[in-house]
Amino acid sequence: MGISSPVVIPAMLVVALLVVAVCFGTTATAAAATRPSHTDTDTTIRLPSSAAGQSWECCDWVTQDPTFRPPKWRCNDVVDKCSADCLECEASAAGDGFVCRDWIISLLEPPVCTPRPWGCCDLAACTRDYIPYCRCSDKVESCPSNCKECELVESDPPRYRCLDVFHGYPGPKCTPWVSKSN
Repeated sequence: MGISSPVVIPAMLVVALLVVAVCFGTTATAAAATRPSHTDTDTTIRLPSSAAGQSWECCDWVTQDPTFRPPKWRCNDVVDKCSADCLECEASAAGDGFVCRDWIISLLEPPVCTPRPWGCCDLAACTRDYIPYCRCSDKVESCPSNCKECELVESDPPRYRCLDVFHGYPGPKCTPWVSKSN
C-alpha cells in the first residue's frame, strides 16, 4: 500500500463532515423547529425521557437485543391492557392479555415489577445468566410475608430459610462489609 499525502486524510474528513451536514442538517433543523420555545420564566429542565411516557416502567420478563449498543430492551410481560404510550401492542400467544413489543434504549437494565422475596441477602446463589435466577440461603428468624415457600432449618432457636427463586439480582447484603485489616 502506498503512502498517502498528509493533505489527503484531512480532506477526506472535511468531505465526510460536509456529507453528514447535508444529509442530517435538514433533519436537525426540522427537529429544532418542532421543539417548544422557552421563555425567560421557564426554568424547567426537560430531558428526552420526560418528553413522552415510556411504553413500560418495569418488567419481570425482559429480553435484550444483543446486537445493539447502547442496550435495547423489550418487555415480554403479559398485561391486561398496554399503556397509552405503547406503539406496538399485540395479543399474547396464549390469548390471556397483551404484550407491548416496543424497544426501550437504556444503559441500565429495566427494574423488575415483582419485589424480591427478601429485603437483603448475604448468601445468594444465582445462575450465571445476564439476568440471573437467585435464591437466598440466609437463615432468618422469620420469613418475609411475600415469601411463598418457607422452610424450618434449625429448631433451637428457630431459624427459617425462604426457598423462593427470584428472577433478577439478589439485592443488597444484610451484613455490611468490614475489612479484616482494621
